[in-house]
Amino acid sequence: MAICNILFVIKEKSFFVKDSYIAIVTDRKNCSWKTKLYILNQCNNLAINNYLEAKIQEDNILLNSTFSDQLTFNKLIELGFSYNHQAAYLLIINSNVLVPPGFLSRLIQCAESDPQIAAINPLTNSASNINIPIAPGANFYGMDRLLAKNLSPQYPDVFTGVSFCSLLRKSAWKEVSSLPRTPEYNCDESFELYQELKSKGYRTVVADNVYVYYQASDSCQDMAKNRQIFNGSWSTEYQRQLSHFLPFSPLHSSTDLLENLETSWDPVQSMRETYHSIRTNWRKRRLLSVGKKALTGIYQLTQARRDIITPEFVAQVTRPNRLRVTYILPGIGIAGGIASVIQLVNELILLGVEARIVAPSIQIEEIENWRFFSQPLILRSEQELLQNFPESDIAVATFWTTAGWAAELVNRGKAKVGAYFIQDYEAWFYPESEQKTRSQVKATYDLINHKIVKSDWLAKLLAEDGYNTTKIPLGMDLGLFYPRQSSKSSKPRVMAMVRPSTPRRGFTHVIEALRLVKETIPETEVILFGDDQLSTRHIPFDFEDQGKITDKDKLAQLYSSADVFLDGSDFQGFGRPALEAMACGTACVVTNVGGVTEYAVDRKNCLVVPPQQPKVFAQKIIELLTNKNLKCSLIAGGLKTVNNYCHKQEASKTL
Repeated sequence: MAICNILFVIKEKSFFVKDSYIAIVTDRKNCSWKTKLYILNQCNNLAINNYLEAKIQEDNILLNSTFSDQLTFNKLIELGFSYNHQAAYLLIINSNVLVPPGFLSRLIQCAESDPQIAAINPLTNSASNINIPIAPGANFYGMDRLLAKNLSPQYPDVFTGVSFCSLLRKSAWKEVSSLPRTPEYNCDESFELYQELKSKGYRTVVADNVYVYYQASDSCQDMAKNRQIFNGSWSTEYQRQLSHFLPFSPLHSSTDLLENLETSWDPVQSMRETYHSIRTNWRKRRLLSVGKKALTGIYQLTQARRDIITPEFVAQVTRPNRLRVTYILPGIGIAGGIASVIQLVNELILLGVEARIVAPSIQIEEIENWRFFSQPLILRSEQELLQNFPESDIAVATFWTTAGWAAELVNRGKAKVGAYFIQDYEAWFYPESEQKTRSQVKATYDLINHKIVKSDWLAKLLAEDGYNTTKIPLGMDLGLFYPRQSSKSSKPRVMAMVRPSTPRRGFTHVIEALRLVKETIPETEVILFGDDQLSTRHIPFDFEDQGKITDKDKLAQLYSSADVFLDGSDFQGFGRPALEAMACGTACVVTNVGGVTEYAVDRKNCLVVPPQQPKVFAQKIIELLTNKNLKCSLIAGGLKTVNNYCHKQEASKTL
């Protein structure tokens, strides 16, 4: 029986290493072929490193840690086969990949089907010529099940392979391993390897009955340079193969499963994307680009169509005999509460739940870097939502405007029961002069019996209104938010989240506090984020304008670069930003009203101040900038605190 080595490569920018590792180890135990697992750790995350050190003892795995320059793809292959010379195959899989049950057996079955197959990739949600997007309402497990159940695998040839999840035949690789290599490649010369294999008569194929989730990253900084080098040797042959592949894509049998949907003209998303492009170019004074984007947008309006997703279609991509939980969002865009729901849905999926998101709109340009294990269902109107809502065991309202929908879905039999995930005291979102709206918010609490909150503060307010709740604390993804090895500035740096259009975020008080800090310590560098129109506001000091941050990895790096983070909100449902900053090793100043009191302890893990007191804000920031011992003490306390707020615990308690 063939032996397969598995080289699990942990990249620096990988944010679900533990989940990826557990999935591989679990599947390996159920694989009918003999396998050996080895880990190459290129990540400098202390928590991940400690986790791996414990796991290698438990699972009897060889761990090779290196924080030096990345190895080329050929060096990885050489390393992977060197661990066990008897292996006929090597699977190189990166830590930004999540695999379904049975994936390893199916990949090896593909290799065993034809001795001329030298390299195999699975289908995935994000990777050039083997990319099939996750269908609306489906998760990647459901996509894998749909393909494995409904297709007789054809193992079609593709014009090139990818390196993030690749099964390689040793005998074929040996034939090309001695060929001269282009020394200028930095980290990924896999395109060249696949072309060399094909030039020797071998095949590069896709296992069209396997689907994995892949979170693309820019781990190879010189990809453009590598592509230029590749084109110098293989451009003509590559273009010939590409021109043949595109019109006659061998993946049609897979894509046909997902393309038999009715469509309707829907200009909304196209208009939003055009507006965003025009606004971005206008802010950068790219007037020619503004005109081009406007003309392109007008043309795209005529082509704008959207799939009509029915409950019957969603049922096809739903794993049977699973709890079906559907969260209803008022829209998908940058907001802490929305991020919390997406994170929770992802974790529930990993726990085996058929969890998904339904919303009437999505700001794709704002969340394009976010991680979705399930593709949200966009149902534009209340009528469409009530008609095409997928059959669910539980419908979860997440904002007061969605509570009526959840209740009506239960009444119509679309969901067996409703739940209300209350993330903030939303009546206070409106001024006291709008008592009618405040009353409408509170009236929604009568619509759904089961209510979930994430802080004692919120539970107390609901109790005062006469409602019982279940508290499940918010969880943090510590695989994403952790102290980064960024070079600290020689000048003090203060970071704050500001949102001028949201009064409760205390914009004027935050700006005044930072002005006072700059007045006292002029060399202080200020970082502001949370709004993309800050340049139009009167802010009386120089600052680093980060606008709306759509990339959470970038946000974590910014937190790590700051000495102090200020949250000057009048109140918070929980206070996610300060907890994120704590997790990244930043000392925090926070207000003492709202869910932030769930974790904020004055002079233990942060400095706590009353809201709307900019002079006090400034005093505490200055104290941290001038008292290194206090700052270090609070950082240590914050890092200890965040360990009590795990996103996996939140998901488990939700079940």
